[in-house]
Amino acid sequence: MNTGIWSSGSQPAALRAEAARAMLSEVHLPWSLRIADRDPYDCRLAWQGLGGCTVIECSSTQLSGYRDRPEIRRTEGDYVGLLLVLAGQERVRQGDVAVTLDAGDMLLWDSAEPLQFEVRKPLRKVTLLIPRSRLDRATPGIEVGGAVRLDSRAGLGALAAGHLASLGRVARDIPVGDAPLAADILIDLVGRLVDPGAETDQPADVLSRVFKHIEQHLEDPQLTPSRIAAAFGITPRYLHMLFAQTGGTLSAYIRSRRLACVRRDLVDPRLAHFSVTDIALRWGFSDSAHASRVFRRSFGIAPGRYRILQR
Repeated sequence: MNTGIWSSGSQPAALRAEAARAMLSEVHLPWSLRIADRDPYDCRLAWQGLGGCTVIECSSTQLSGYRDRPEIRRTEGDYVGLLLVLAGQERVRQGDVAVTLDAGDMLLWDSAEPLQFEVRKPLRKVTLLIPRSRLDRATPGIEVGGAVRLDSRAGLGALAAGHLASLGRVARDIPVGDAPLAADILIDLVGRLVDPGAETDQPADVLSRVFKHIEQHLEDPQLTPSRIAAAFGITPRYLHMLFAQTGGTLSAYIRSRRLACVRRDLVDPRLAHFSVTDIALRWGFSDSAHASRVFRRSFGIAPGRYRILQR
C-alpha cells in the first residue's frame, strides 16, 4: 500500500479495535497492540510513499504495544523510523533508552530491535520509515542499534523536525520525480545528527573520482545518477549538488562525453565497418534516433552526414 487514508470511524464500533490493530501493523510495520475492545478507540492514518521511504501521519487515543522477535521476523525489510510528536504524549523504550516524548520531540528507532511504546495522551505524530540501506548510503558506517533521541529544538535538529512536519503535510503533492530528493534532504540531516563527527571526503576529491567513474562506464546504458551515487555511498541529491559547482548538470556532462566519443569514432577509419547505430549503442545511448537528435542539436549536423563529410 503505497498511499492511503484510513480512519477507525469508518468501522463498526465493535470492530474498531481489531481493525486498528490490523491497519497499524500493515502501515507501520508489524506490532502487537493492546487496545481495550470495549473502550471507544479512535485512530486515523494517512501514508504516502516517498522515493523508497514512507511518510505516515497517525492520530490515536490511548493504546500501547510492542515489537519483539516474532514481530521483527514478520517484518519485510530493515528500517529505521524517524518519529516526531506533533501533539500529545508517547512513552518509548528500546534497549537502554526509555523516553517520554511530548509535542516537538523527535526520536530515531530501529526496526530490528525490540521496542515498547505507550500512548499516554491522545497523540498526533508523523513518522518517516527509512530503509536502513538508504541511511547507510547517506552516512557510511553509521550504527543505529536502538532508539536515539534527537535534539529537535535547535540547529540541524530543528531543521530536520521542521522538514519532517512539512513532509507530513505535503508529501502527497510532491511529484514522483522529486520524491527521492525530498526524502534525501531529511535523511542527510538525520545522518549528521546521529554522527555529527563523521568524516567526509572533500567535495573536490569526490567529484574527481566521479569524473573517473563516468569515463570508465560511459558505455553502460544504466549509468544513472542514482547508480553513480550508490557506487560512492552518497545520495543523489549530494551528487547533483557537487555537479552544480561545475556550472552544469550530471546528465548533461554524461551526454556530452558520450557525444564526444561518438563523434571521434565516426571518423575513425578502423571503425568504418560499424554503423552509426552500432557506434551510438556502443557509447550507452538507448537508441539511434535519440543519439541522432542530440548529436544534431549539439553539432548542427546529423551523425551520418558528419561521417560522410569528414571522409
